[in-house]
Amino acid sequence: MMKTSPSRRGLAFCWVAALVLGIIVTPSALTQEKNPLAGTWKANLSKSKRHPNHLFQSLTLHFEVSDDAVLLTYTGVNMAGKQESAKRKLHPDGKEYPVAEASGVVEIAKWAGSHVLEVVAKKDGKVIGRSAYEVSQDGKTLTAKIKGVDAKGAEFEQVIVFDPA
Repeated sequence: MMKTSPSRRGLAFCWVAALVLGIIVTPSALTQEKNPLAGTWKANLSKSKRHPNHLFQSLTLHFEVSDDAVLLTYTGVNMAGKQESAKRKLHPDGKEYPVAEASGVVEIAKWAGSHVLEVVAKKDGKVIGRSAYEVSQDGKTLTAKIKGVDAKGAEFEQVIVFDPA
């Protein structure tokens, strides 16, 4: 049996301790890093450019971001003064996922950088909507650029600016 010197045992112990500490600390440090999109955002209507057919009275978005999904919850008051809310689970992996609320529609979400989530909606292979949610570098503004076809078949485009809530 080969004996190791005290200094070699000390080095081996330090190496193993560093490896174990790295395994324990690194994942927790990564999970503590918050995605810039995560959190609650309230529409700033005075800074937004809304389409005349989509003049909602208020809108709040809440994003929960994990490694494999983005849970988007929205609440607000529509142009008729009625409260609305819904939840959407987006998978930002670039693959098509069916939209349960819209027969024949699929949605493709992907990260376009650390501060931008892009979502495309298609029906029968044709793009019917696009949205991009971009957080400013300072984390103080979320800008949603939305373009599509509404329930009445009319095209629309709008830019909604959000402040942290």
